[in-house]
Amino acid sequence: MPAPVAASLNWEQFMGAKLFAWIGGLAFFLGIAFFLKYSFEHNLIPPALRAAIGFFIGIGLAGGGFLLKSKESAVTSQTLCGTGLLILYAVTFACRAYYHFAFFGLVPTLLLMTLITAVAFFLAVRLDALAVAILGIAGGFLTPVLLNTGRDIPALLFSYVALLDIGLLAIAWRQRWKTLPILGAAGTILLQAAWVATFFMSENYFAGDKVLVAMAVFAGFEALFLAALAGVARTGEGARAFSIAAIALGAAAMASAFYFLWFPVFGARPVLLFSYVFLLDLGLLALAWIDRASLEAFASAIVFLFLGLWTGEYLTGGRLDAALAFYFVFALFHVAAPPLVARLRASRRLGAAPRPFLLLLIATLRLPLANPSPVFGLALAVVILLLGITVILSLDWLPAVGLGSALALEHTWYFLRFNPAHAAPPLVWFFLFYAVFSVFPFLFHRRFAGKSGPWAAAALAGPLHFYLIYRIVRAVYPIGVPGLLPAAFAIPSLLGLFFLVKRTPADSPARNAQLALFGGAALFFITAIFPVQFDREWITVGWALEGAALCWLFRRVPHPGLRFAGAGLLGASFARLALNPAVLSYHPRAATAIFNWYLYAYGFVIVSLFAGARLLPPPRREAFNAPACLYALGTVLAFLLLNIEIADYFGTPGEPSLTFQFSGNFARDMSYSIAWGLFALLLLIAGIRMRNAHVRYGGLGLLGVTVLKLFLHDLSELDQLYRIGALIAVAIIAILASFLYQRFLGLPDHLRESPPTPPPI
Repeated sequence: MPAPVAASLNWEQFMGAKLFAWIGGLAFFLGIAFFLKYSFEHNLIPPALRAAIGFFIGIGLAGGGFLLKSKESAVTSQTLCGTGLLILYAVTFACRAYYHFAFFGLVPTLLLMTLITAVAFFLAVRLDALAVAILGIAGGFLTPVLLNTGRDIPALLFSYVALLDIGLLAIAWRQRWKTLPILGAAGTILLQAAWVATFFMSENYFAGDKVLVAMAVFAGFEALFLAALAGVARTGEGARAFSIAAIALGAAAMASAFYFLWFPVFGARPVLLFSYVFLLDLGLLALAWIDRASLEAFASAIVFLFLGLWTGEYLTGGRLDAALAFYFVFALFHVAAPPLVARLRASRRLGAAPRPFLLLLIATLRLPLANPSPVFGLALAVVILLLGITVILSLDWLPAVGLGSALALEHTWYFLRFNPAHAAPPLVWFFLFYAVFSVFPFLFHRRFAGKSGPWAAAALAGPLHFYLIYRIVRAVYPIGVPGLLPAAFAIPSLLGLFFLVKRTPADSPARNAQLALFGGAALFFITAIFPVQFDREWITVGWALEGAALCWLFRRVPHPGLRFAGAGLLGASFARLALNPAVLSYHPRAATAIFNWYLYAYGFVIVSLFAGARLLPPPRREAFNAPACLYALGTVLAFLLLNIEIADYFGTPGEPSLTFQFSGNFARDMSYSIAWGLFALLLLIAGIRMRNAHVRYGGLGLLGVTVLKLFLHDLSELDQLYRIGALIAVAIIAILASFLYQRFLGLPDHLRESPPTPPPI
């Protein structure tokens, strides 16, 4: 069967039967309202008679509309009922707020409005009339505006609004009318905004209990709509409209907190202010749990922004304790609680976990704390909280996030606030952070046996905290042998490595990563002994030794991270010696030529580069050939060392640093040419032995440069005897290179000379 065609809207029927009826009802209500207001102002009718007439008209219209509930007159019936309800709301509010009749005290007025709301609910349900409900809502929210007396009576105003909201929410739930919760939320927010704009523009409002009334208004309506959502969420029908309304009221309440923040008198009361904010935050979290998990991330960001603004503007030493307490509450609400709720995904904690540390960092920037114990104490508590969540949910990344956040806080405080006169407290705290992260995965070894994140945080905690601890120890507690400090740090890493070797199963997927992390940390401290005990070039030597050690460890624990780290450290060592001109002025020129600090500084790095290239396996699928690159860097560095030693040997006595010159000294110029030629010959021999064409090409290229230098420079600049020596030496080297090519590589067929053909007989 073909699908039925939807009937088009009959505009004539709509305007004639419905629209004009609604407009007429609204106009009738406005006329009555303005008549009452006019009579109030000109005292045309006695107050009691005015009220009686208003109630009579309202009841008559509502009753008449209910009696006309036939199908043919449904629109008229609904219009009369809605208009009557509006009049009843208006007259009741006027009897209390304007006439102050003795009978219309607070309780009787609330009871009467409750009755009117119940009647509206009854009529809307019996007539199945959404229009009656909407008109009732419109009249209900317009009543305080039309009959505004200019006096601040928040208890009456918002009790009335609350009853109105309860009625419309009940109707919406009963009839599944999705429009009503959103309209109720919009009307409530508009009245709240009008109230704030009228009575909240002065700080005097924050005196006494008035501020508690304001907080109760915003928090109470958030709770009301949240409770309505919780009741409707079980059925699943119409819950989206209730959810939108609850979100709107929660957002309005949070906006009021930011408005309060502009007043210094309120900013000076952090306990009251933060209690209010977290009460609202609880509502948003409950809303996220009931309906929208994504709302929790929004609530976390809003509360964090609020706390950050307050910290940057109002935090003082006297308010620090209260601030720290509420920072921890924030961590409980938005770091610990959400992943423990089944409806919220634990992976979303990656963005929220650093926020408590960021608040502490802002506090550190704000206050000149010579003793960081309050801030670091809370940071350690948050770290333990993160580690506890890691244990409960078996998260892999959370300890690393906690370590990075704690380190950022520690370094910020150290560089901004550290005072050598108070060195003991920060030193103790740095050791505590290091110990907590280092010990944590070993306490739960079985739970984290197949993971890498907690072990990474434990292995890296030592190297990353070492710098801070070393700086304090060297500045305040100098020791005669500073190299003992990295040696002491190496012991826990070695013990951890030994533990993992013994306790981690060989088939564990994370075993290589764990061994690589702790092995790398141990090697870091062992090789750090040299740069810590000495300085300057020993830093470079330490990097090179660490890089070679990591390459060695990679052969036993084939984890890719070890290969990248080892090659990276070796490359950094090369760059520090080859691309840093300042390295040549680390020390004055030594009195002994050749056997000086250049030899061991460059020599250690060269040997480390060649050792790393030897230890790393050749690439399989990777585009980057690490061994070949390390061989090339080592060769370049060896060539630089050769030239440095020649320059140092022939340097002018008394010069504080090296100078490179290629003229003016015959013996030096000849030595450069011969040394370059010999180095080129060694490259050729190595290339032939290794069957590596690139090495041979390098040797040939250097030999070509040497020959060019010989003919373009040495023949004209050198003295006759030195010229002869350079020519003979380079000639011998060139002949040997040719012999080696012929002997071990042979000549291509097209270069071989054919034997002479014998003459014909």
